[in-house]
Amino acid sequence: MSFKANSQDESSPVGSGQAWRDFLERVERVAPSEATLLIQGEHGVGKGWIAREIHGLSGRREGPLVEIDLSVGSPSLVESTLFGHEEGAFTGAERARLGCVRRADKGTLILGGLDDLDLSLQVKLLRLLQEQEVEPLGAEEPIPVDVRIVATATKDLREQVELGTFREDLYYRLAVVQLEVPPLRVRFEGTENWLPALLKAAAKDVGRGERELSAGALARLADYSWPGNVRELENALQRALVLGPEGGETIKAEEFNFLADSLAGHGGARDLARQALSTGVEVENLVGHLLQEALKEHRGKVAAAARAVGLSRKAFEYRLTKWQGEQEGGQESAEEQA
Repeated sequence: MSFKANSQDESSPVGSGQAWRDFLERVERVAPSEATLLIQGEHGVGKGWIAREIHGLSGRREGPLVEIDLSVGSPSLVESTLFGHEEGAFTGAERARLGCVRRADKGTLILGGLDDLDLSLQVKLLRLLQEQEVEPLGAEEPIPVDVRIVATATKDLREQVELGTFREDLYYRLAVVQLEVPPLRVRFEGTENWLPALLKAAAKDVGRGERELSAGALARLADYSWPGNVRELENALQRALVLGPEGGETIKAEEFNFLADSLAGHGGARDLARQALSTGVEVENLVGHLLQEALKEHRGKVAAAARAVGLSRKAFEYRLTKWQGEQEGGQESAEEQA
């Protein structure tokens, strides 16, 4: 089987560029295994979609696929939904509930919003991973299950471990294989290959006629940072279609003026660029200081700093180390000349 996102169909998370292709290739490599997977990334990057595709590429694709959002509801509700309960286990439990874990038996269980899982439930999840068994509320003994866990998280779980909000032993059980979904801003390339399909899907969703994007509109979209990622892009296209004229007219740049407030941030970046040019600051030096400040802002957490500037952890460390080495080399040269 091949990864459906390679065809950039209407249902796939959009993107292009080497970082996106490398990510999809890694997904294809790990999907057929039985390894527990942890998928991390910003809001709206398509973590849930990736998790569902992994199930479709695995040997469990004929089995059930069950999803649960761990960030919704009280800990008691999440526990009941996830692990199930017996009839009469608590007030109001008029009938037994199987629970997501047992419904996913012989298949895949997607745990969304893992970073919001209450500490009291993390122990039970750890037991599920270690023993492959679940104990519903009110049950007298545990029940064996056969499930593959694919978890998604927006926050950096390593940081949550250090903050004491996530169990270290559970983190290592879950992070057998980690996938970091690139944000849209670093994969917003080759728009001619994937944006028309997304626009067509948006028109279908809102019941409006299909329209094309002008060159100016494409430039406007490419100039935006997309903090809400694919979800925000889909909403922006739908809004332009709903508020714009009917009749198949080309979508103009001004129809995305509602992005102006966020685009102002890019204006600030342009002002900074102009200032750098006027003072003779080299680009690499400017980038180096940016990486250094990002690291300070995130209290030395490399993964968080890397995500903030749209780089992989490896790329961030490489560029920062290279810049620091150049700075030290330049200082030594200046001292020798003095």
